[in-house]
Amino acid sequence: MLALVQKWLARLTMGVSALLIAWVALFILYGVGARYILGSSPIWFDELARYSIIAAAMIGVGAVWVEGAHMRVSVVEDRAPAALRRVIILYQWLLTLGLTGAMAWFSYEYVGKVGFFKTQGLQISRSVPVAILPVGFGLLFLMVLLHGPRALRAQTVEDDE
Repeated sequence: MLALVQKWLARLTMGVSALLIAWVALFILYGVGARYILGSSPIWFDELARYSIIAAAMIGVGAVWVEGAHMRVSVVEDRAPAALRRVIILYQWLLTLGLTGAMAWFSYEYVGKVGFFKTQGLQISRSVPVAILPVGFGLLFLMVLLHGPRALRAQTVEDDE
């Protein structure tokens, strides 16, 4: 059941992340076109594209972690005896769970501290774009928790072909 929830959540977050990347591509195309055709483009377009890229990365990071598609070195884990391997995997899981939980909390606290600043181009409260940080770290925390202390899927060159 947990694996099904995790798989569904991973697909949902990757879909949202892909939509945000498509949104950014449209923004950049419009900005470049407006600059060359109309002679200028709004300053807030660049800022909105930047925040959208950050949002796409933060929302998709949990699914990337679950798939084992992130960059990691697993030489010790792969070559260790079975008993030590289980200890290493448990340690990695607890460390990841602790760090993502802490980052979700600290970034949530940070959102409240930057609320009185305004963004340069959009002129909105800085807490609006920064709010994606606790959401992203919270989703990563949830994905790590749902995954449990199991080995991550190893990505190989053959998987990419």
